[in-house]
Amino acid sequence: MNSTLRKLSVYLLTSLLMLRTLVVPVILVDFELRRDYIAHYLCENRSHPELHCDGKCYLAKKLKATQEHQEREAGSRLVQQLLELPASIASLEIRFEPAVFAELRSDLPPYQLPAYSSFLSACFRPPQA
Repeated sequence: MNSTLRKLSVYLLTSLLMLRTLVVPVILVDFELRRDYIAHYLCENRSHPELHCDGKCYLAKKLKATQEHQEREAGSRLVQQLLELPASIASLEIRFEPAVFAELRSDLPPYQLPAYSSFLSACFRPPQA
């Protein structure tokens, strides 16, 4: 029962994310499917057939409204994150402790010291087949 509920919630959340991502393609598909209806009833330039708008003004308005809505939503999320930032910084604790090198030898160049050599060997290694 519990695993079924978990699977169902995963499918539901995944489909919501997919739906959010596919807003613009859905608008384009809707326009293509209803092109004649939009051109005949919803187009602003239907009284001027010489412009050959064919409902593109309606499509442009819909896409612009969607873009503005997404930008507004992103802006409100940014403001919300900025307002929450001081609370997370207040709980942040920074300590400065001196680094201790047990095997610090002056005869080695800095890139061969133990702290640097482990870092460099982790970053720069040959590709593995």
